[in-house]
Amino acid sequence: MAAVEDNNPNKALTTTRFSELEFELEPLLSQPLLQAISAAGFEFCTPVQAATIPWLCTHKDVAVDAATGSGKTLAFLLPLVEILRRAAPPKPHQVVGVVISPTRELALQIFKVAEPFIATLSNVRPMLLVGGAEVKADTTKIEEEGANLLIGTPGRLSDIMEHMKMLDFRNLE
Repeated sequence: MAAVEDNNPNKALTTTRFSELEFELEPLLSQPLLQAISAAGFEFCTPVQAATIPWLCTHKDVAVDAATGSGKTLAFLLPLVEILRRAAPPKPHQVVGVVISPTRELALQIFKVAEPFIATLSNVRPMLLVGGAEVKADTTKIEEEGANLLIGTPGRLSDIMEHMKMLDFRNLE
């Protein structure tokens, strides 16, 4: 992990740029994703991101325990988007990713952070699934529009999996 720059006003960042992350001399993040990262105002990785993104992009399991504001959300979202970019385009009801959040508020926050990065994937339809509305509204939306990346709370995800037999989870890692 790179040392923190002394002249960097944000001590939470490393000197490692997202564009410098690589595995076996190959860039880990694609140009569309790097452009979205830049447009979101990010250039340098946090220590959590610099340490985990290379592992996650190469399909390794990672466990992270870090403080709020340490960059954990991007640390798992960016590799997820990059892995989905490399995969075959999913069919409308084929689930290729699931993000489980303990609370409705955190699920919404994750969904909002993820949107500009998921938008770089032309064939992936994200869906926010949280309580507070009727399950029927979510099932109708999935039936009509499809869903490939589910972000939600355990209870609502369970409800959807129980009611939506058309969702295909066979290719979910």
